[in-house]
Amino acid sequence: MLQSGGMWGAVLVAALVAFPVVAQEADAPARPEVPPETSLKPQARPADRAGTPDADEPGRDAPLAAGQALAPETPPKPDRIAMGTAELAACLAALDLLGVQYQTIAPISEPEDAACGIRQPVEVSALPGGVALEPAGQMRCETALALGQWVQDFVIPAAERLPERGALAAIDQGSSYICRRRNSQPDGKLSEHAVGNGIDITGFRFASGAPIPIQPRERDGGMAEAFQDTVRATACLHFTTVLGPGTDATHSDHLHLDVIARSSGFRLCQ
Repeated sequence: MLQSGGMWGAVLVAALVAFPVVAQEADAPARPEVPPETSLKPQARPADRAGTPDADEPGRDAPLAAGQALAPETPPKPDRIAMGTAELAACLAALDLLGVQYQTIAPISEPEDAACGIRQPVEVSALPGGVALEPAGQMRCETALALGQWVQDFVIPAAERLPERGALAAIDQGSSYICRRRNSQPDGKLSEHAVGNGIDITGFRFASGAPIPIQPRERDGGMAEAFQDTVRATACLHFTTVLGPGTDATHSDHLHLDVIARSSGFRLCQ
């Protein structure tokens, strides 16, 4: 028996040599080499996500010196974000379809600061459903389109949940275009308001009931809080930045909305 077992063992060894156990088939890709440990460390986020130089993001970037000039080879941002002819025509057509009341106005420029301005501004006086924007706001078409879509898709339906106040009549805005630094500071990065990308919403007025101003409402437990929370949250579906009460002291009485473009479609909603 030992001899027989030895014989079968020799046969098995010979078979394994001729037909090895397939741990990796011939046509399977070879296992990649593990890179050095240092290459496995998480990469830092892109600079424009860690702190975008053009967004109203409180305390996220080192400030520039007041009046610091742009590098000669860098076109001012109003030129960089201007729409092409076809793109602008499509945007204006979309405003018409929404029922936004606006007029195109002359380009806005600032002799003292070339970084400010709007190359193709519109002045918006009313939004879908005949909801007034008061006062009328000057902004880029892209900003107006985001505002109109948000009002139609979410603000008006949310207002319909407040029947005792009547129909939404007006949206109050505290700032659209203005050449200023973030949070109205004397120095630092330019605000998105300075290029027509931003608008500050201060409150909502209704046909018959009490208005709803933007203010801290945590745990009020009423419909005004529910309405404010709803329109604030849904704004992030149309705008890339949404800041408001609780973000910091400078945003306690309004919703800052803007359409700054960031890499990978990153949105900042606080």
